[in-house]
Amino acid sequence: YQRRVRGLFTEVLGNTWMFLSKPIINIANNFIPKLFEDNHFSLGMTLQNTLYTQYQYCKEENVPRYRPATSISSDHLNWSFLLKCKPRDIALQMTQIDFEKFSKIKMCEILKYVKSPSESTSPNMCSFVNHFNAVSFWASSMILQRDTKDDRQKVYRRFLHVMEHLIKLNNFSSAFALFAAVSKTAVRRVVNLTNKQEKILDNSNSLMDSSDSHKNLRSALKSATPPLIPYLGLCVADLTFLIHGNPDKLEGGEINFTKRHLTYKFMDVVGRSQTTPYNIAPRDDLITFFNNFNDYLEEEEMWQRSEAIKPRRRRG
Repeated sequence: YQRRVRGLFTEVLGNTWMFLSKPIINIANNFIPKLFEDNHFSLGMTLQNTLYTQYQYCKEENVPRYRPATSISSDHLNWSFLLKCKPRDIALQMTQIDFEKFSKIKMCEILKYVKSPSESTSPNMCSFVNHFNAVSFWASSMILQRDTKDDRQKVYRRFLHVMEHLIKLNNFSSAFALFAAVSKTAVRRVVNLTNKQEKILDNSNSLMDSSDSHKNLRSALKSATPPLIPYLGLCVADLTFLIHGNPDKLEGGEINFTKRHLTYKFMDVVGRSQTTPYNIAPRDDLITFFNNFNDYLEEEEMWQRSEAIKPRRRRG
């Protein structure tokens, strides 16, 4: 019994600290001496240590930013290095980087992000979202920046196979980022796919399809076993609907415990995904090549490049 209560204290205080009001904190603090008086020393120490740990965390003004598993060289490897690496090796390194970022997100950050996205209150969540966007833009740019049709085809094909391996690794985050990259209109209009490549893209499209509220992706996430990295865009959309679409209190003034229970169940699924690491050994050459995915074209630049490769036909 004590073990269950201890686990509940740790879970609630660990993940919802930013949302606990001062009166509730005072109740928890006043409850600790009573636990010691009743000889519940283990439970009292757990509550006391958890309160202190979360207090120290929230007191920090600057939460440490993400750093890669290994240091990154300033020397940029040539783009052709992408073609020399096996798609699975690329997917593995992307997944390890993703998980290091994903595992740092605290549950309270996601809730704060849903209410009001801010780096000050959700630093790790914002970092993960920015990373997702950077990966997608980096992949699109890698294709568009190639000078010949043959090179563009090769890079596009490589990303298709990397995406396949990301899905097999249950890394739905970067899989979705690459899907967005290869599906971008500015990219698709300058590549020609074989029937085999079209099939790969169609299969991925079936998984990522937003129809029926991402039915297929939800099914894949539900059946996947850790380690896994969910697509947080879907998670944020669900939480937004749950939090903003349901009242905190019922008509009679009672607390809407159903809303809170559903929120907890949802957050618990995300939290449990963070507990099983991939433990992939870092490869310095690939991490150097990625360069934090910082080298990419902006949206307008992508269109300019795409039209330079294949000018639009003028009507009339």
